[in-house]
Amino acid sequence: MKRAAPWLAAALGLALTLGVFWPGYLSWDSAYQWWQARTGELDPTHPPVMVRLWQMSRMVLPDPGGMLALQAAVWWGALAAFSSALGGSAVRRVLRVLALGFWPPLFALLPHLWKDIWMIGLFTLAVACLARDLRAPGRRWRVAALLALVLACAFRFNALPGALPLLAWIGWREFPGRRVAATLATLGGTAVVWLVGAALNYMPGQRPVPVWPVVAMWDIAAVSIAQDRLLFPPEWVSDDLTVADLRRDFQPYVNVPSFESGQLRLNLYYDYTPSQFADLRVAWLGLARAFPRDYFAHRLEVSAYLLGLRQDAQPDGLVLQPGVVAFRDNPALATHTGALHSALLPRLARAVDTPLFAPWPYLLLAVALLLSAAMPSRRRGLPGLAAAVSASSLGRALPLVLLAPSSDFRYLGWCVMAALLAALLAWPRAAEGRASR
Repeated sequence: MKRAAPWLAAALGLALTLGVFWPGYLSWDSAYQWWQARTGELDPTHPPVMVRLWQMSRMVLPDPGGMLALQAAVWWGALAAFSSALGGSAVRRVLRVLALGFWPPLFALLPHLWKDIWMIGLFTLAVACLARDLRAPGRRWRVAALLALVLACAFRFNALPGALPLLAWIGWREFPGRRVAATLATLGGTAVVWLVGAALNYMPGQRPVPVWPVVAMWDIAAVSIAQDRLLFPPEWVSDDLTVADLRRDFQPYVNVPSFESGQLRLNLYYDYTPSQFADLRVAWLGLARAFPRDYFAHRLEVSAYLLGLRQDAQPDGLVLQPGVVAFRDNPALATHTGALHSALLPRLARAVDTPLFAPWPYLLLAVALLLSAAMPSRRRGLPGLAAAVSASSLGRALPLVLLAPSSDFRYLGWCVMAALLAALLAWPRAAEGRASR
């Protein structure tokens, strides 16, 4: 019964997810990827691997709800595998699954058909495999964790910093006490994640489209406003652009309004030469040196929104996007009008501006767990894995201080899940290693 208990709890969670949220929430990004799955026209700025999976799901499952069923199955299955790996009584196994699965900010994110949700579910599956490896050591669990990390990074192009601490843990488990070998294994695992992820997203005959100019131009816009002069390379903006135009469109928590007028000429819609990309790169990277006060003030403000320190000023749409966005010729979908959905959504919406939906408490918890692992007695076993998971949370968050294109809550969804997983791994009774299976 104990073995089946977490899987039965996960099956209940999956059924409730589908019953409440079917066929899922489709934001603009989701609706665009659904359109790609329907038409076969891939856009390399969105992960083609997700579109290809969506295309396969359409063959056997209702569309687009089939994609919700797949991502929810991965999510709940990963939670069941994690709870099973920690062991304990049937009640404890069930409670862990339900507590994690129905944790408000996580359950609220789950119905969105986003690549971020796949990343969170696959990272969780990797942690579950690594926890199982500690209970029943075997290379198969480390290989399974590596495969989960490969897929997670294929779904989310910038997920690699969050994967690195888990890859380092795999290297250390493969070669305990052999630092050089463990380091080489970590580097090899990183190369596998990078190369296989790129292969899964390969589009024959089409070069990858750089996405960094989106962040670069937003940053340059912010500093241009502060300096009251345009700092863009001329070919990247329209001839009639003024600082007043930038100020009119600019929002400190999201970059999209800055591009809606079309006066900032994104490479998504214009062809640029390598030298023109180089000009933009030089202008962007020079901001921190030439205008440090204005540049870092902008990035700190973005980070404040991203971390949930300005929830009252952040639009709720950057946290949750319930509903379905119409896109081109996508079929119209019925709105979510079920009794359970109607009862639950207002409660989740009211919680959006509470610390539950702010990433900063979870990141503080991750820091505390990481520091606790500095004690020699807690560097191995489940507490050691808790430290690796906490480091994964921070690895996901820290690059976004300088690279986040907006303050969307989903960017740090893994930080919420990782902190909770790490706390359970570090829990004294879990760390004792006495739980029966």
